[in-house]
Amino acid sequence: MAWKPDRPASKGATAYHDAVSKAEYYIAILDELMKIAASKIKNNDIVVDFGAGTGVSALRLLEFMKANVKLWLVDNSPAWLGKAHDVLASKKNVSCFLLEKNQDRYASLSDTVGVGIVDHVISANTVHLVPGIDEVFAGISETLKVGGYFFFQSGNITRHNRPDGALMVDDSVKRVHKIALDIVRKDARFASYRKDLDERINMNESQRKFVFPKPRLIEFYLESLKKAGFEYQEPDFKLFKVKYADWLNFLRVRRLQAGILPEIGGHEPTPQEESDRDALITMATNMLFKELRETNELADKESFTIEIVYVTARKIKNIQNTVKQHLRGKIALVTGASRGIGKAIAIELARQGADVIINYNNDDKGAMEVVKEIEKLGRKAVALKADVGEFDNVKKIADTVKEKFGHLDILVNNAGIVMDKTLVNMDVSEWKSVIKTNLNGLYNVTRNFIPLLRPDGRIINISSIVALEGNFGQTNYAASKAGVIGFTKSLAKEVSRNRITVNAVAPGLIETDILKAIPSERKKKFSDLIPLGRSGTPEDVANLVGFLASDKASYITGEVICVDGGFSF
Repeated sequence: MAWKPDRPASKGATAYHDAVSKAEYYIAILDELMKIAASKIKNNDIVVDFGAGTGVSALRLLEFMKANVKLWLVDNSPAWLGKAHDVLASKKNVSCFLLEKNQDRYASLSDTVGVGIVDHVISANTVHLVPGIDEVFAGISETLKVGGYFFFQSGNITRHNRPDGALMVDDSVKRVHKIALDIVRKDARFASYRKDLDERINMNESQRKFVFPKPRLIEFYLESLKKAGFEYQEPDFKLFKVKYADWLNFLRVRRLQAGILPEIGGHEPTPQEESDRDALITMATNMLFKELRETNELADKESFTIEIVYVTARKIKNIQNTVKQHLRGKIALVTGASRGIGKAIAIELARQGADVIINYNNDDKGAMEVVKEIEKLGRKAVALKADVGEFDNVKKIADTVKEKFGHLDILVNNAGIVMDKTLVNMDVSEWKSVIKTNLNGLYNVTRNFIPLLRPDGRIINISSIVALEGNFGQTNYAASKAGVIGFTKSLAKEVSRNRITVNAVAPGLIETDILKAIPSERKKKFSDLIPLGRSGTPEDVANLVGFLASDKASYITGEVICVDGGFSF
């Protein structure tokens, strides 16, 4: 449904619109994209401006288009889209669509405007801001007709062999930020901001990276295009001159300054803080310009040079089984995640968009490998070492998570050990060790982390079919995993008032290191009892955990779900 603003355009959106719509470099960059797009657009096409912002790109597109089209402006900011509506409301066949936010996830383009109905999508200065690019490109692909074009451009995408002296947005903003902080530390006029400055820098780092993200290589975007069903032309890199005055006007937009230098005033600055922040950014930017004049071979007295990439992609096929990042914006903790089932769960949660905290006890190398795999998916990961059987060890990592992340959305209690023996041969240490890790560990982790869980959070506990069926030589393991089930059902009743769900997963015969240690003859006997005729994989378990962690499982709690190929029915 087309969107209309319910309030006047914000001052920040108006200031941004005014700054860029009058900047020669910005218009030249947009016009290059619009020339490319206009050559493909025909009469009666539906064209989406994705990340339309305040409407400057749409205005430039209308300048170049000779065809009669429906132009749909799409953005996730009602403040900016409100300005676009004001600017373009009088234009024929122009409509606005807002990407609605549900908790921490924005609707996709296809969710918002429909599937297979759009002829072309244009995106200017937007894609580099998107953390979950696979999901966004998939949504764009889904909304396009086969044969439709996707055009995008950005000044914050890098490449190998980028020309020396050609800057990106991130280059200049990082340098302005550093210079401004140096001024605070040295200039007596700003001495009042020195207290706890380093702490504020660390605290605001994630916000700065969100507003001005680190540039990614062009190959990252091209690979995502392929996954989304596109073929693409060779990207075109072009150099543009940017006048110092225009760039200073851009960096002085008040809304942007909160992202450039959040350490001064944050998001709700006093008038004095706002004035000081503007002064600092102005001083730092002018110092940057002086540096560029003296050291940058592509800078001159009036301007510096930036590189812009232009990409043209054509949808050649409909994609099936596109990964939907249902957990985008979520923070998850998985215990025992350096290998096996825990590793598979951590990677699956990241694949669905979550940032993941990896808990492990002994396997440093395995934990770091999991972190690297998650980072390849474009998500954040951190490995925290702790023995879940020790309450104080767990408390320390809980304090770390609170400091670094502030909260938790998903908790997966997976850590567990086995020490198999018949009861008459089992000594007390073997009993206590299994109970300590598998059951006491469940208490230690949940007790320490449940205060960090936000409403609508998820707790998923890994039990076993041994808890339901028993198994020869595993009385200690069966008792611990049966305790997991009782714990799960009781806790589900306690936390339901906060809409937190608690469920248990009971894996059967799963191909892990534990299973590899079982003699092949015994494994075959087990496999013969499984109706599906095979042992499971860690990914089989992870897929269920991913579902239980999502909003799709919001009405499931207190359940025990078996992943055993039918062994237990």
